[in-house]
Amino acid sequence: MPLIVVTAGQGAQAGWPPLQDEMAPLSTNSLHWVMPNASHTSLTEDQRDSRISSRAVIDVVQAVRSGVPLANP
Repeated sequence: MPLIVVTAGQGAQAGWPPLQDEMAPLSTNSLHWVMPNASHTSLTEDQRDSRISSRAVIDVVQAVRSGVPLANP
């Protein structure tokens, strides 16, 4: 199953980034996008950051439908 983990770099709780790192290998078809200047909130409320979050969802849906592995944009 395709998986894209999107990690916000700003305001992360202590210990959260390593847990995010552990999520990506749950699938053999995965990517981990780290957004160093994004916050958890900006991933849904900021136009630029939310575009990236939306792109992750669209890419996963397309990978499921097509059977083509995920690729970095």
